[in-house]
Amino acid sequence: MQDGNPVPDPVCGRCKTKIEMAVRTEALYRDGMWFHTACHRAGADQLFRATRLAEVLTDVKRGGDDHLAPVPGRGAAWMARGVGEEVSSPPL
Repeated sequence: MQDGNPVPDPVCGRCKTKIEMAVRTEALYRDGMWFHTACHRAGADQLFRATRLAEVLTDVKRGGDDHLAPVPGRGAAWMARGVGEEVSSPPL
């Protein structure tokens, strides 16, 4: 005799494969979805890297990265030189 409604076998929220009964000890339930532990770890790592990249890009957009700023004392001609143009030394 079964208690309650039959529940379908869980499916991994990341790789969309069925989580077998023998593997359920290696699965976890988060945010209303089932995940293989490896899939959950890969997703968490991906989210961490994306968040870190977004913070760096936001910082650069705000001007927090000083190495991209023009060097004081050099004219616009130095910055506007053509690509591939040979320059023996930077103007002072």
